[in-house]
Amino acid sequence: MIEFSVVIYSQPNQQDALLDALLPLVRSSREEVGAVMYDLHACEEGVFVITEKWQSQDALDAHEATEHFVGFQEKAGELVEKVLRLPLVSV
Repeated sequence: MIEFSVVIYSQPNQQDALLDALLPLVRSSREEVGAVMYDLHACEEGVFVITEKWQSQDALDAHEATEHFVGFQEKAGELVEKVLRLPLVSV
């Protein structure tokens, strides 16, 4: 199982546009083979968190090659200030 969170900081005044770009990504990603969890969290300050869980690295690799993921990446350049990927810490 592959599990991690992605923290996405919007550019100033771009949080609504970023949310509009994220929603189709989340909806499509949830339908993928191998997607166990793909949840979106947000706050008013333009910070978004996607929590992902995939059955395998192959499923994650396939996700990152999908049209909706690549399309989001292309849009995100002008909307996103910073991205952090946080792997799950085993305790």
